[in-house]
Amino acid sequence: MQEITREVVRGLLPRRKADTNKGSFGSVLAVAGSMAYRGAATLCVEGALRGGAGLVYLASIEPVLQLVLTRTPECCPCGCRTDSTGGIRAQDTAALREWFAEKNTVLLAGPGLGENAGSICGGLLGRRAPWAAAVLDADVLNALASGALHTPLPEHTILTPHPGEAARLLHTTVGEVQADREAAVRRLADEYRCVAVLKGTGTLITAPGEPVWRNTTGNAGLARGGSGDVLAGLMAGVLAAGWRQGRSAVEAAVTAVWLHGAAADRCAKRRSMTAMLPQDIFEDLGAMLTELEG
Repeated sequence: MQEITREVVRGLLPRRKADTNKGSFGSVLAVAGSMAYRGAATLCVEGALRGGAGLVYLASIEPVLQLVLTRTPECCPCGCRTDSTGGIRAQDTAALREWFAEKNTVLLAGPGLGENAGSICGGLLGRRAPWAAAVLDADVLNALASGALHTPLPEHTILTPHPGEAARLLHTTVGEVQADREAAVRRLADEYRCVAVLKGTGTLITAPGEPVWRNTTGNAGLARGGSGDVLAGLMAGVLAAGWRQGRSAVEAAVTAVWLHGAAADRCAKRRSMTAMLPQDIFEDLGAMLTELEG
């Protein structure tokens, strides 16, 4: 097992040279949000933007788009119709696949999608899916575990389960996952042929046939709704920004997990672990990146 350190992350950060432009840092399509979970889309979109992606698109229903654009006008909206559950209409995914066919975009799917996540992602994934890579989180993980999503995953996919989601994906119990977290993260990577990020105290990251990375940053202030949405967005942004510089999905996951936790540690000193909110982390993320880039 290898520990993620500041110096490891410094070496993995995508470089921003003077002669680059937004196209140099890739794009992210976030498919997120529903009537019941509008804030999840807001947090993951800002995470992707702050992670360095050149362009971030959001496919969601109109009320979610309105909220997100109020906070981050840099986001490019892709409007979808609303289904009977208050989520994205699954039939609209065909148009998204067509629109992004030539864009080599990182797909971020799951935060706040709701109970229809399996149908939505079923239309986005599958054969000849246009995505350069994918970060799958939250409701998409539950759909994958239940069999509601049974399409092949893109070659460079990152799954980001917490212990409960990992237990469902592995058809076991949370107790068994937590009893041997290293074995659990290896099973996730091998069974789903992906990069697996097992969240929790000492988040673990691995891919099939690769070493396990262990993170030591982060604190109990992250134990609240929305923290995972920030991390998923940050991971997609880092992945998109580093893709053309040869950074792998594992390296993006390692970088994002460490940055997320380190920013949370700074945030706890300002706000306390009790009062800090996921949105507060962005200020501290900027401070961390200033130090690392400097």
